[in-house]
Amino acid sequence: MKLYPFPEKKWVQVLLAGFLTALLLLARDTLITTCLVGFGKSQLLGMALVALAGLSFVLWNRHRLKEILTDKRMVWAGVFALALLGPMLIKRDWQLMYVSILFCPLTAILLSYFVSYQHLSKLYVCILSVLAGYSLLAAYVLKPMAMNGQMTAPVFYNSQNWDFYNFGLSFVVTWPTWFRNFGIFREPGVYQFFLVLGLYLNNYTVSWKHQWALWLVNGLLAITMVSTFSVAGLAVMALLVVFVYVDKRYYRTRAGKLALALAAVAVLAGGLGFWAILQGQSFGNSVFYEVYDMFLRLTSGSDSANDRLAAVITDLQAWLRHPIFGGSLAQVLHAAQHNTSSSLILLAAAGVLAGLLHIASWTALVWDKKRCVIGNICLLGILFLSFNTQNLTADVFFWLIPVMALVQRSAACSCNKGGNKHGKTIAAQGSADPAGDCQRDQTGL
Repeated sequence: MKLYPFPEKKWVQVLLAGFLTALLLLARDTLITTCLVGFGKSQLLGMALVALAGLSFVLWNRHRLKEILTDKRMVWAGVFALALLGPMLIKRDWQLMYVSILFCPLTAILLSYFVSYQHLSKLYVCILSVLAGYSLLAAYVLKPMAMNGQMTAPVFYNSQNWDFYNFGLSFVVTWPTWFRNFGIFREPGVYQFFLVLGLYLNNYTVSWKHQWALWLVNGLLAITMVSTFSVAGLAVMALLVVFVYVDKRYYRTRAGKLALALAAVAVLAGGLGFWAILQGQSFGNSVFYEVYDMFLRLTSGSDSANDRLAAVITDLQAWLRHPIFGGSLAQVLHAAQHNTSSSLILLAAAGVLAGLLHIASWTALVWDKKRCVIGNICLLGILFLSFNTQNLTADVFFWLIPVMALVQRSAACSCNKGGNKHGKTIAAQGSADPAGDCQRDQTGL
């Protein structure tokens, strides 16, 4: 796949990193969007940033516009537009959220013109790691300092009237008995999706020059995941850890065997310690209460688990009633008290084509021909568990990297069928992914 890159300069990389950071901060599911800047303003700012990136791209490549407009990426843009706007027109369901959802894959297609998904994945992992480290600092160091009067921090309220300390790039509930890490997101259950995506990309898409960087990022993101105390997030992370351990055959290495032994000892010691605390019921206002609360939610059920199950059943029923073009978007979103199943919401509201494109995008990101079919399906299932505990259908990061992977890998497949062997591969930019390109400018990123 041919890239039309900006100059290979450090300042370009800095701007790209800043652009991606801004998109993340202004994403639909952050507290910045919902509470600080305001939902409407945040969405307009995000769209303005993408429009500015698009305008800069057009101006830089103004002498190649015909080539760009006839590129196969434009076909993908048309397919996504058909999948999301077609049902809206056919049903006469005049909801702007269809456009909000379409904005997400179109952003991905725009970025695919000048950067590979492998390169963007590395930027995402780096940015998320910095935010994750700061969120730990804010939740467990800065919050006690603010509570003890050692520092001052502004306070704001979310839509549920919960009060948060504003530490700039992390927000912490002010309650002395609350220890869950929100980061920049509206709730820990949303934070876990971004962390799971980061963990997946770090282990399967990003390539580091030094092995210690891989494990440093894994450790940081894993600790941050634990700090969210999200039952779904921790369950998905546990499944992902087991999958990576088996898939990459770490059990054959000395370090892998040692890590397994240490993990077993840690789990055993933690289990015994928690059992002792459970017997005494002496949690007080401590972090152990969060562990106890997770234990209760796992063993005795919870309102959130019941709501998520009800959402799955309701969305399936809605999709089966209107499988081709979906039903009314508003009716689907409000069919359950808390509709949190992203994939099924998309199917139920926009129909089968939009649902298939969503599935194809994540499959393109995850699927590895060297891995057995069952292994690929298991990994897809793990990721689908993560983003089907929240409604993320109109969040740009729900689509961004998967759609870029779909566009890039589909181009690689068409090139392979055509027998084109010239040009460098995009995978050479630092990814374990085998997908390549047919043609690439020598000044590429």
